[in-house]
Formats: sequence, C-alpha cells, structure tokens
Amino acid sequence: MNQNHIGQRVKALREARGMKQDDLKDLLGLNSRQIVSQIESGARRLSAGELVILLKHFDTTLDRITNPFLLTGKSAFSWRQRNVAQDQLSAFEELAGEWIGAYRALSDLSSTRVSKLLPNTRLTYTNAYEDAAHVGETVARQLELGDKPAFDLSSVMESKLGILVLMVDAINGISGAACQLPELDAVLINRNESFARRNSDLAHEFFHLLTWNVMRPAHVESSIATWEDVPRAHRTPTADRNQRIEQLADHFASGLLLPSWSLDRIGKPSGDAAQWLTEAAKFLGVSSRNLKWRLINSKRCPELASVQEGDLIAAGRAQIDGPRSEEKPLLFSRPFMKTIAAAIEQGHLSGQRAAALLRMERSAIGDLCDAYGVQRPVELGGRCVVDVETTSA
Repeated sequence: MNQNHIGQRVKALREARGMKQDDLKDLLGLNSRQIVSQIESGARRLSAGELVILLKHFDTTLDRITNPFLLTGKSAFSWRQRNVAQDQLSAFEELAGEWIGAYRALSDLSSTRVSKLLPNTRLTYTNAYEDAAHVGETVARQLELGDKPAFDLSSVMESKLGILVLMVDAINGISGAACQLPELDAVLINRNESFARRNSDLAHEFFHLLTWNVMRPAHVESSIATWEDVPRAHRTPTADRNQRIEQLADHFASGLLLPSWSLDRIGKPSGDAAQWLTEAAKFLGVSSRNLKWRLINSKRCPELASVQEGDLIAAGRAQIDGPRSEEKPLLFSRPFMKTIAAAIEQGHLSGQRAAALLRMERSAIGDLCDAYGVQRPVELGGRCVVDVETTSA
C-alpha cells in the first residue's frame, strides 16, 4: 500500500469531520502540526498505535484506510437519478468509485491507459439550446461517428478519448453518472435500461465530461419533472443554473446522436407518424420521443408536434410485443476487464481480491473475460501461455 494513499485517506477523514491539522496533532499526541502534514503527504508512516487511534476515532475499518482503490476527497461524480435515497446513493457511489479507482491504479501499473484531450465545446450555461445541439453535431463529425452515432459512441469514447465507459447493475432509480478525475474520465450506465435510454444517458454524461470545468454539474441531477414541480418563487438561482445545464446536456445529446446527415437518411415521415417515428428511432438507436423533438427543434418536421405522447407509447408497445432483438450488454467493459485480467495475471491483484472488488464469483470473472475475448487469468482457470522465444533463449 502506497503511503501517499494512506495519507490521502487520513486527510479525507479529517476534512470530512471538519477537523484541522492541529486537532489531529492533539488526537495522536504528536509534537507538531508539521508531522500531521508529513503523514498526509505520505512522507511519514503511521505507527500501529496511531493507526488504532484513527480507526477508533473515525469509526472506520483498516480496509478504508489502506484500500488503494477507494476514491478520496470531494465527490467527482454527477448522478442522473430519480428518487434514490441518499444513503443508497452514497453506498453505490463508493462501490462505483472503487471500480474506477481500481482501473486507474491497475492500468497505470500496466501502462495500458492513455489520457487524451477531449474536444473543446466552448459552451457556457448562457448559450442557447440550439448552440448545444450544433456543438453535439460538430463533435459527432469530429469523432467520425457515422450515420448512426448511437451504435458507436461508447467504443469511440474509449478508443479515441480514453474515457472509461462501464455498464453496471445500478440500483433502481439510477440511470447513469459522470465521474471526472484529474487522471481519468469515466461514465457509468445502468445496463438494465433500454438501448435507447442507455445511448441518451451516455451522450448526456459525455456532455458533462466535456464541459466539467466550465459547467460543473450538480452532484445529484434533478429530473425535469421534479424541477418543474417546484414553484418558481421557491427556486434558487443555483437550482435554475443547474437545470439549464442539464437541458443543454440533453440538446447536445440530441445533436450528437441525431446529426443532420442521420436525419437526411431517414427522410420525411410517411404513413402513421407515431409508427414511423418508432421505426426510425429504432433504426438510429434513440427513443421516438427524442427523435420527434429533434425533428421539430431542427424545423425539419414541425408538423410532428401534433403526435401525442400516448401515440408514441402505443406504437412502442406494439413493437415490444413483437420479436425482441435487444440484449442486455455485458457487465463493465472490455478495456476494464482486460485491465483486471492483466492485473491478476501479473500478480498485482489476487483472484479473491478481484472477486470482492467486482462482487462476483471467481468463475464468473473468468466467464466474463471469455465473453469479452480477454485471456482468462491462469488463477481463474485460464491456459498457461508459454513464451516460446523466451523458453528457447
């Protein structure tokens, strides 16, 4: 365990309690505040006695002090959720943070992660929604997302931008999250949502990563329905600003997933408008509602404003009743599992520790490696691959 990590944990625990370094000095019976500074910077080790005092005072466990994968400091997450209890969200955030922290630490050891510059949107929260949609389309062109951006966005974010995209089994009410760290950007998507919803959430969270330093999103995003239920007299300027950022994110996502060339490809509505929207939306990997409003807002098909939400729901239900082609994506992602497998194989992570980290049986981890086409570690039942050149030498 790196002493810097322990020092960061101690500092995070102290700050969370509102303690100053002098308070920690007195607690540990140290001679000066400078020693506390040395502990928190990793320059000085904690003694066994000092560690026991800290665990008791902060009512924590040894693992929370020594676990190198736990994220520390102020929250770097922004959650897209609805009606999730704070204690449940905090617990899931800690778990998700450990996955991201593990990927960050283990990919550094194997030098498999490369940080890349993200596109500069030049947007601020004062921009018009049309500006956000235009920038979304521009980014789709820059990243060469093709005619159906929704189908390639995840892989392009990973391969071209070095963003970690994880498909997870989130608790009910959470659809996605963005996580911004100095060394890594990540997005979590609830893999139990529909294909269209996953794509929309991914594009939405992508916006937050691109604009984090200019328009940092709220830790917990409020749904539009929740926001509109609040009387205007009770809304704060901060809440209004945050909600505008979320709406800009939605318009950016619309332009990113439905650029003009994609709309050209589907042509004009014909026949039953609700059914046409449903079929065209499925072709493009988006929801019929998002496609409808993109066509209206772009002034291509203003007549679609007459299509009612109930009509879209009925058309979608009729499609669901037919043969189901949509499959739930695999857990996590290939880059993530490749990093985990390499860490196990190289001895940086034990199979038992990996099972605890991923909340999976060891055999299930091996099966997931197989599903992704990643070499299963020997410890998890994989074949021992012999380097012929090394053996001959």
